[in-house]
Amino acid sequence: MELFIQQLINGISIGSQYALWTVGYGLVYQVLGLMHFAHGDTLIFAAFVFTTLVIAGVPLWAAILVAMLIAALIAVLIERGVYRPLMSRKQIFMAFIAAMAAGFILRNIARLIWGVSPVTIGEGLFPSETFVLGGFRVTSNAIINIVVAIVVVVAFQIFLSRSRHGQAITAVSQDRETAELMGINVNRIVALVYALSAIIGILGLILYITNFRTITIDLGFTITLKAFIAAIIGGIGSIRGAFIGGMALGILESLVGAYISTTLLDAIVIGVLIVFLLFRPNGFVGVKKTVKL
Repeated sequence: MELFIQQLINGISIGSQYALWTVGYGLVYQVLGLMHFAHGDTLIFAAFVFTTLVIAGVPLWAAILVAMLIAALIAVLIERGVYRPLMSRKQIFMAFIAAMAAGFILRNIARLIWGVSPVTIGEGLFPSETFVLGGFRVTSNAIINIVVAIVVVVAFQIFLSRSRHGQAITAVSQDRETAELMGINVNRIVALVYALSAIIGILGLILYITNFRTITIDLGFTITLKAFIAAIIGGIGSIRGAFIGGMALGILESLVGAYISTTLLDAIVIGVLIVFLLFRPNGFVGVKKTVKL
């Protein structure tokens, strides 16, 4: 039982990072019904900028701000240059292919700039301490992960429900044509959605760097894959579902790694994804919605 609870704590910590990746990824789907397959590569490019600044001695708050701005800018450029022209012509499948191509281009630009070797922040971003609570070990980084994830998601939910732009996002997600008739600038709101998805996602990736201190170029694809799996598990099209799915995926990986095998981890996670697609395609709390690639 002690091992189970310890792994549960570890899983919630990892799941907090996944939750932010997934909320960012799921936001695009919630509003547009599109799978944002350039999501991870957008985040990893901004993360390399972030690590470069931190290693150069730039204050942490400034490096985080720059990373958020870079991630948002890249996401908006992809929306305007890739998604919007194709979606305006109803070429949904081509938009899916073009998004993968955009991610591939970003990955290779990052390789040209930073090379193929991992980038490491030796001392981490925050001093790491370990606390023993009720016989269980909890690190300060785990506490930061959980608190940041909850605060960001709650703040975003408040933004959606109470701000003018948040209500416009909700209106566009419910009925794009009606929102346009109501005077909402839909193109501007869509660009805002992509920017917010990247900002939320990069915060999750910064938490990842805080824990593991190392990133690689290929992590971008892993982020997209994990966000997709977590979104399906939690319920794609729901911010609450995205959060739950991210947490569930982190807990699942932690328990599988502890009790079954780290070698079979990816295969088991994919197996769980298939089970959800077959028997519960709307996830835990998702809403039924027509899927656009």
